[in-house]
Amino acid sequence: MDSRRFSMNYGAVLGLFLIFIALIMWVLGINEQQSVIPSILNNIIIIGFLVYAIIIYRDNYNSGFISYSESLKLGTSVAFFSSIIMAFYSFIYIMYLEPDMLNEVLKTTEQAVLQTNPEVSEEELELALNMTSKLFQPHWLMIMSVLSGTFMGFFFSTIISFFVKKNDLNQIS
Repeated sequence: MDSRRFSMNYGAVLGLFLIFIALIMWVLGINEQQSVIPSILNNIIIIGFLVYAIIIYRDNYNSGFISYSESLKLGTSVAFFSSIIMAFYSFIYIMYLEPDMLNEVLKTTEQAVLQTNPEVSEEELELALNMTSKLFQPHWLMIMSVLSGTFMGFFFSTIISFFVKKNDLNQIS
């Protein structure tokens, strides 16, 4: 199996698993903005799954060897495909599951601006709220979800790859 197909398959599995966890959190009423637990849980799952996927690829599809760069590429690719699936979930979440999320974010932003600078003018406050509402549109959140998920996968993979790499000594000499 080539690495692209492997990355797509394992990225899909990781993305669907993260969606499952997010739906459980939503059903339980655990808000990501108010609790750090979902972020920690997601990062642990992503790290564990990337380690698992890279080791499976190394041992089963690459003759037990994988270089640092191959491992980095594979981990980043798995995270990329996972983040694409999560981006679609984010769109569905914002549009259908929590359509009032934008209003809550705007209220929170207004309170934060007024707390940090009580003497802010009405124009500056309106500008801050306008920029926030533009950035929290579903298409921008999807793009940011893919970019941030891929970056975090790259970051995790740089560390993971250091520990799971196994160079073929016959190819080096």
